[in-house]
Amino acid sequence: MKPIKIVYCSWSDFKKEEWKLAKEHLELKSTPGKKLGELFELEFRQAPTSEPLLCDLESMVKAKISSAYRHVQVPCIVEHAGLILEGYEDKSFPGGLTQPMWDSLDAEKFVGCCSSLSTKAIARAVVGYCDGMNVETFVGETPGILCAAPRGDRAFYWDTVFCPDGGSGKTYAEIVGADRSGLLAKLRISQSMRAMVKFLEFRLSNEAKLFPAY
Repeated sequence: MKPIKIVYCSWSDFKKEEWKLAKEHLELKSTPGKKLGELFELEFRQAPTSEPLLCDLESMVKAKISSAYRHVQVPCIVEHAGLILEGYEDKSFPGGLTQPMWDSLDAEKFVGCCSSLSTKAIARAVVGYCDGMNVETFVGETPGILCAAPRGDRAFYWDTVFCPDGGSGKTYAEIVGADRSGLLAKLRISQSMRAMVKFLEFRLSNEAKLFPAY
């Protein structure tokens, strides 16, 4: 079977790094024994996208993927992630506002602001796809806590302040490590990979019907 081509609209070198490792080591439950790279080929494109400032990550991603499709004009996916503080799940806060808050505050002030509300959080990622007619979203979540101060060297978003459940009390950045030796361990519990796997399962099962060749 020839790998299914998927256009991934992303500017992130971190996402490229993660996919390079994931395709060589991870599998789908529906196709045991086959690595992701045997089934899928991701083509990264730097497409301009519109990202409305919304707490609701799914609504934000629906707008983002629609704008990406208008640019590339082929079936494609995008992804966006954020933190949801315990007690604010109904408002999805900060959700889609996580990145502008992170960009505006240094790490300590970001943690201080969020921790004044709750130290427990859910890392939520949403993968969105558009084939020109349909828009779908796929959600992955990893519960955890915010640490009091940034730890670790990987300067990828809030990886230095989020300690995922199942991560032995380490932040994502500490799990990955300065030499990147723990990146695969991070991917196995990552909200982003959980969302991506849901999309890939969907993509595989609906190839002929929803993803015509191009």
